[in-house]
Amino acid sequence: MREEFDRNLRERDELGGAFCAWWRGAKVVDIWGGAADSTTGRPWDPGTKSLMFSGSKGIVAITLLVAVERGLIDFDTPVAHYWPEFGRHGKDRITLRQVMTYTAALPGVRVPLGQDDITDPLEMARLIADQAPEEDERAGGILYGPFTAGWVAGEVIRRVDGRTIDRFFAEEVAAPHDLDMSYGIPAERAGEVARLEYGAHFLEQYTGFFTSDAPMTQRIWQNPIPFPHEEMVWNRPERRTSLIPAANVIGTARAISRLYSILAADATRAPGEEPLLLSRAVLDDARREYVRKTDPLIDIRMVYGGAGFRLRSTPRDGVDGDSFGHDGGGGSAHLAWPGAGVGVSYITNRLIAVGPDDKRASSLLKALARSVSRLGA
Repeated sequence: MREEFDRNLRERDELGGAFCAWWRGAKVVDIWGGAADSTTGRPWDPGTKSLMFSGSKGIVAITLLVAVERGLIDFDTPVAHYWPEFGRHGKDRITLRQVMTYTAALPGVRVPLGQDDITDPLEMARLIADQAPEEDERAGGILYGPFTAGWVAGEVIRRVDGRTIDRFFAEEVAAPHDLDMSYGIPAERAGEVARLEYGAHFLEQYTGFFTSDAPMTQRIWQNPIPFPHEEMVWNRPERRTSLIPAANVIGTARAISRLYSILAADATRAPGEEPLLLSRAVLDDARREYVRKTDPLIDIRMVYGGAGFRLRSTPRDGVDGDSFGHDGGGGSAHLAWPGAGVGVSYITNRLIAVGPDDKRASSLLKALARSVSRLGA
């Protein structure tokens, strides 16, 4: 894995990053290198954090599952039961499970938004409550969106618990397990976060979405544009310190992989055995396939479990099909692999287009899978 990580830096357009894996409760891989900030030369160190982008959606799923474990919510109860205003305009039967699996026809916000607007989760929740689901027939299956699921989840947590989703996660998950990760980051710690850069062909993959004149595409991918050509907006201080649940969880590879290793262990416990975080019954439900369809806009076949985890329902990169988690835009990867007792995270600060040109995460995961195979896990 060290050899593959070094090749990433030499040959695969890596700027800086970290890869960490836990196996059966022990940290067995812990690699970092490159630059955390190319403008200052600040090196990547073990405490360097990066934005997870859509990897944050996996953390939203975990946060909601903790609320399920506490008896606060149920994924199959209509969202309007917890948040009455949400039920307006034909949304009264939409469940949290539908929201988290992108089958609720709520992939974007109808009101025009600027880059600063999405840092206000209360206002975003109000706007979502005030709109109807998409009526386009293509919204009948999976219709992925970058932000809305996180805003709905955050408002549900606030309604049932009184705490914001970031505080709930900090107090119920991160602090008890000593995890150096959070939704956003306090201003005084912003210097711990890697400076992000666009890499090879990253923006080109979104050109069709960002320039389309189709109304539904505009609502999802231009409202606002998540990755503007003219600026890496995610380096703005207010982006790092704000609460955008589905996109700006920030953490170290050590912390994220540790969290997923906890889930990997809990997923294989005997029924009734005391879990570290989530019971076997709650995780079994979360890992059960809920939907397998191709998103008609981004043309990617997606498989979601019922809580919002992306499922690797067939082996990929040598990782067995029982793994679950959520990758992040630009190349990061975060998952639990219960069959091997593994939790893993790869974070980076250079965003590269999804596809065969980006071998950074896949090369590391393949090397990890070979090691696991030799161990007989």
